[in-house]
Amino acid sequence: MRKIEYIFIDSDRPSDNSQSPCYDVPGFRHHFIVTREGAVVNTTDIQCPVSLIQGPNYDRDKYNNCSICIRYCGSLQPNAWLIDRDSSCSAVLGQRAALLQLLVKLRQHFPDAQILGVSELDITSSRAPVRVNPWMNELRSELSDLP
Repeated sequence: MRKIEYIFIDSDRPSDNSQSPCYDVPGFRHHFIVTREGAVVNTTDIQCPVSLIQGPNYDRDKYNNCSICIRYCGSLQPNAWLIDRDSSCSAVLGQRAALLQLLVKLRQHFPDAQILGVSELDITSSRAPVRVNPWMNELRSELSDLP
């Protein structure tokens, strides 16, 4: 079994109004997809590395080989339903609950893995420092309250 050090969450930007469906090619970018409807789809075996983290200035294999990647279709902002006219408050809350359930399960299997948003990784740096994202901090706070 490969060692998992990171669980990355890749979400839409708050201003992303694209109508493209959220889907993935197995083995390419994500292990799981949390759809706007709140369904969790496992697209790639977690024992297989994917190539989510990309960039010219750092060792991307350092992250790809030891991470699980989750695609969250929508914004991680708690009030995303105010931004996305096509979603409702209950749909956003259901999707967020599905993400939290998935993270709880993954945390049980990989308790030492760091949960990060892809946007928190500074890919322009050779040391790839982490930039704090307030929405990810809120998600991590919610997760810390769960068993």
